[in-house]
Amino acid sequence: MKNKLQNNEGLQEDVKFCTECNEQLDEFCFSDIVGDKEFIKKNHENCRKTGKFKGDVCSKLYIASDNDIDEIVLNGE
Repeated sequence: MKNKLQNNEGLQEDVKFCTECNEQLDEFCFSDIVGDKEFIKKNHENCRKTGKFKGDVCSKLYIASDNDIDEIVLNGE
């Protein structure tokens, strides 16, 4: 999944959201896990370590961060 976002200079850039979790993303925003950012971060770290993470931004982290892409990308979450 690719989206175009504007960076701080107003330029658009492509950002690829990871969708490796596939069916786990269905209604993820309504799950109990979405409120546990530490669990999601640990899960994301594990995906990076095992090579499962494919993308620029973890979709679960994006959803859990109230769609604040700056928080995720700029803070390295």
